[in-house]
Amino acid sequence: MLNLNVFAKFSRSFSLLIIGAFLMSCDNSSNGGSTSADEPHSYAGETISVVIGLDASAGGTQVGRLLAKHLEENLEGNPTVIVNNVPGASGLSAQLQILLKAPDDGTEVYYGIRSSLGELLEFPGYNFKYTDFTPLGGVQISGLVIYARTNSVDGGASTPNQLVNREPLIFGGMPPEHGRMIISTMSLDLLDTPYRYISGYPSSGNIRAAVISGEVNTGTDAAHAYLTQVVPVMVDQGDAIPFFSIPMLNNEGDLIQNPLVPNIISVPDLYESVNGQAPSGLAWDAIQTMIELDQTMQHVFLGPPDMDPAAAETFREGLAMAMTSVKFAEEAQQQLSYVPGFVPHQRQTQILGATANVSSEILEYIKSNIQKNSGY
Repeated sequence: MLNLNVFAKFSRSFSLLIIGAFLMSCDNSSNGGSTSADEPHSYAGETISVVIGLDASAGGTQVGRLLAKHLEENLEGNPTVIVNNVPGASGLSAQLQILLKAPDDGTEVYYGIRSSLGELLEFPGYNFKYTDFTPLGGVQISGLVIYARTNSVDGGASTPNQLVNREPLIFGGMPPEHGRMIISTMSLDLLDTPYRYISGYPSSGNIRAAVISGEVNTGTDAAHAYLTQVVPVMVDQGDAIPFFSIPMLNNEGDLIQNPLVPNIISVPDLYESVNGQAPSGLAWDAIQTMIELDQTMQHVFLGPPDMDPAAAETFREGLAMAMTSVKFAEEAQQQLSYVPGFVPHQRQTQILGATANVSSEILEYIKSNIQKNSGY
């Protein structure tokens, strides 16, 4: 469980140790070969290493491999694109490799998750800002669905409204500082729905299994996993119902219904149906903040800080063509059961910089949610 006070006390020294270790092994590289973004760049004959901050068996790696294939076909020069898994510390190990060791010619880039909360709350190792990297584009994986067993309340539940403000739910969760957990439980608080937080599950799959077995009665999952894993096993059998979905931000910054689950009521709509008015106040502001920081762009492509401008522009163009192609959409639907959304680097830059705009009041509210779910 997270102890924010302990993190705060040794975050800085721990960060310096990690970064120092990387710096000791860094090769000094020259920027003399960099070119202007206006000059054309070709990756012909080159090999690009996509460093993924996830285990080789993780679902995000599957997405990364598919993207690597389509980058090969769409990047100028049709380079060889390989995947290099560097798991550890929720992507931090791989991120530091790119931040401190990657050459500036664009042949080594990061792909995977990021911890906006690691930066925001200054967790150990986060002695940097994500805006320090060169933004290359982002990936919207999927929004969230919170679901519950029908026997979570006396008499059973067949509609979301029957779960609001009733008996305490038993919520199965990952470590309380995980972004998915924070936004889900803050939404329960917004709905004035009591819950008991059971932490320690390492993944959504483990939570799913715990809900199926009845060990807990409420969980949260990515929408595509909910549709393929929860619906056929529990919902279709009458053992569970969707409680609510988390809305999403589009590339224009507008709050929208999750398109993968258009028929699952969103948390603001559920709040309004129960209370007769739209949500407002600190709790809703904190939820919207977490939607932007954590749920609008779950995966990112990042280059080193001094990445060659022309190489960066070529990579961005190739990524845009890859992710908006019909071929990518068809293969993604076949392999993933959904099509990841493309986030242009301009919008990615806005999202990465959003941590700087979080008010102290919202920051304290997020911290208090983590502390409550940690049991102190």
